Amino acid sequence: MVFRRGYIVAFVAMVVAALLGGSRTVAQEYYYALPSAGQEQEGVTMEWGVGLGGVYTGISRISSPEVALNSRLGFTAHLDMGVVFGEYFALESEIAIQKVGLDAKYRGQSYDVRSTTLMVPVMLSLRLFDSMLRVNAGVALGVMSSGGYMDGRENIMFGAINPSWNITAGVGCYVLRKVLVELRVTQAVQDSLNQIGGVAHRAGVDFTSRIHQVSLGATVLF
Repeated sequence: MVFRRGYIVAFVAMVVAALLGGSRTVAQEYYYALPSAGQEQEGVTMEWGVGLGGVYTGISRISSPEVALNSRLGFTAHLDMGVVFGEYFALESEIAIQKVGLDAKYRGQSYDVRSTTLMVPVMLSLRLFDSMLRVNAGVALGVMSSGGYMDGRENIMFGAINPSWNITAGVGCYVLRKVLVELRVTQAVQDSLNQIGGVAHRAGVDFTSRIHQVSLGATVLF
């Protein structure tokens, strides 16, 4: 009886050991076949941030010799979104609000032109030097842009300063891996149609202009 009980105890012990060993094997196979969330994030990760910066709007060309446009410093605020592929590459996008101004002159009259633009850059990003340096290049879409000025008590439409299509490139560096400081250049590839000097009792002039922008800003990443 004791002999049989010993066999039974040994058999139960072997079954338990086999089950435990099998469960560990299955767990290991499952782990390598379907990586954990941490392992997935090493391949593709999301990056978010908010930023502020200053932007200078320059005039590349203007069609009317009667109109002079001088740039002023404006500012921009943006929400940054990025999909990072591995260690070196990412697809970056922003939703940015720009507030810029121009000093305009036409036939001896000065005008304070102010513009608000919703810009959406979409860029490819290259990360270098252990991701401390970031190089971006792509397109910047001017989704909405409106400019205007006051003539006496009348609010007159100037037209868009930023066109729909622009190209952009920038270089930035990370500070403490959470703050990105970036210098960016944006060049319009379309002309904007503008008007100045026209009111109900006075004719103005229609003309086209093309701009470029240089911005310097900081983005806090999450």
